Amino acid sequence: MRFVATLVARPNSSLLDHATIQSISTCLTEHGASLEEQDWLSDGEACDIFFSGLTVKEAKELISQELLGSSFDFAVQETANRRKKLLVADMESTIIGQEMIDELALRHGVGDQIAKITERSMHGELNFEESLRERVALLKGIPESELTEISGLMKLNPGADILVKTMRKHGAYTALVSGGFTFFTAQIRDLCQFNEDRANTLNIGNGKLTGTVTEPILGREAKLEATEDLIQKLNIKLNDVCAVGDGANDLAMLSAVGMGVGYHAKPIVQDTAEYQVKHTDHLALLYYQGYNKEDFAK
Repeated sequence: MRFVATLVARPNSSLLDHATIQSISTCLTEHGASLEEQDWLSDGEACDIFFSGLTVKEAKELISQELLGSSFDFAVQETANRRKKLLVADMESTIIGQEMIDELALRHGVGDQIAKITERSMHGELNFEESLRERVALLKGIPESELTEISGLMKLNPGADILVKTMRKHGAYTALVSGGFTFFTAQIRDLCQFNEDRANTLNIGNGKLTGTVTEPILGREAKLEATEDLIQKLNIKLNDVCAVGDGANDLAMLSAVGMGVGYHAKPIVQDTAEYQVKHTDHLALLYYQGYNKEDFAK
């Protein structure tokens, strides 16, 4: 069976050099791998090393030890079916850097209360659906106009829009699936050019938040259900999916698909997701799929 190890450095850092690649290659060879060609996806930034003779688990352990203390990200996988046909992305702390319910809470004077519930939920200490109901209840009375005001706080994480646009350019379908709120996901959908977005709906009455959210809540299992719904519509398989997220409510989705990526993730996701981006940005997801930098959408 043929495998590929992909090493990724921070964009424009030129930190990934031939000596590092040679070191990894030598390590793999010394432990029984048969090396094939190397392919520089971007000079100084990303490189593929093709090999056989070791399992994914064995190669990952060797590379982890070799890169200990470095700021590189890497992935090891079979070469077959590497480029995915569907991208499913969490939004908050994944595509954008903010948690919008926390931003709303700060405006309402309940920031500390809600932030603590959010953190416990993302670490898997609380049921997501119940924690969302509790947090939204604390937002009762916030004027609807404040949703618009805080929208300007949303900032894309580096490479997020290029990830989405590049996968669409090459024929993939892209969906933003969030445990957050449709008011915000619709804006990020348009900004990044996702095909669609799915999220929760805040209930509003007399121009103010009612403190409730429309049921059923889109949480951990619902994210997986949304992914399964999309693959049925597209007539593809779970192995054809790249999913990315950072928190506990992403785990079911990340564990089910062909390429489940933890993005600067909480410990529970770092311990579980097969693929990780810890040091770099969303461009790593493209390199993991074998995209050359010249393939990227502008």
